[in-house]
Amino acid sequence: MALPTVNVTIIPTGGVVRLDMPDYMQPPSGVTQVTIGRAVSGSTGLSAFTPIYSGAPCPVFLDVGDGLPQPLDPLTDYIWQVTDSRGTTQTAATAPASSVTTVPDQLSQVLIRALQGALNSVVLPDGIPLPTVTTKMPQGGWVAPPYIVVNLDLIQQTEVQIGEDLPNPDANNDWTLFANAKRVWRVTVFSRLAEERDFFRDYLLVVFRVLKATAFGPIGLNVSHSFQAASYTDTNEWDGHSPGFYGADLMLEINGVFPTAVLTAYGTIKSISTVATAQSAAGGSVAVSGTTR
Repeated sequence: MALPTVNVTIIPTGGVVRLDMPDYMQPPSGVTQVTIGRAVSGSTGLSAFTPIYSGAPCPVFLDVGDGLPQPLDPLTDYIWQVTDSRGTTQTAATAPASSVTTVPDQLSQVLIRALQGALNSVVLPDGIPLPTVTTKMPQGGWVAPPYIVVNLDLIQQTEVQIGEDLPNPDANNDWTLFANAKRVWRVTVFSRLAEERDFFRDYLLVVFRVLKATAFGPIGLNVSHSFQAASYTDTNEWDGHSPGFYGADLMLEINGVFPTAVLTAYGTIKSISTVATAQSAAGGSVAVSGTTR
């Protein structure tokens, strides 16, 4: 009788291992109870197995460090054993090592630089100074307006590709998860005068529409875009906030690509060679070979 089939997969984000037991999709006759244990393999040998699951057959089990104070250690070799009425299967030693590197898309910085560049190029009306575009709110007291603050208020998934839930590395073990995401930036204008605020509000909306067509669209942020703007005044003399300022909040929304790249170490088939035997005219055999990718 065949022993349990167990496949070990390291989750790329680290600290977690998935045990796939395809036999239990439809458990064999008489298999009603399964026990899963985990041990540590080190220089002193193999530790005792610690039970981490006992119950009905399950085709997939995630070990997130069950019974441990922390997730699985990426520098430790673990061995799992799965036991049912047919016997016990023990896996090879596996260390859940992983490395995650976040590469920011820098779109907020692109937007800030683009807005500042547009402001540096605009012909300002008399009496209106050039503002500074930043991501920082005033920390040491109010600075002289006008100034403009940019913040990414929201990033929200909109669509994903078919097969998002299936690991699909290519021949180089690169696996890219494509998705579209909606980004909403809040661009806040602080100004001394209502006319000054209105000028920068309207100008930034114009700049945003031009950037959508000429900058953001060609790099994949071309699914949709929209904007809205609200103007207001703010003052509170009782709190020392006087004379106050005029403000405008611009919500700039773009929907476009938001991919995630995963570099895996799965085994991949790069080529398949076939050798067939054909009968020659003289009655001998001829080897025919070909390669596909």
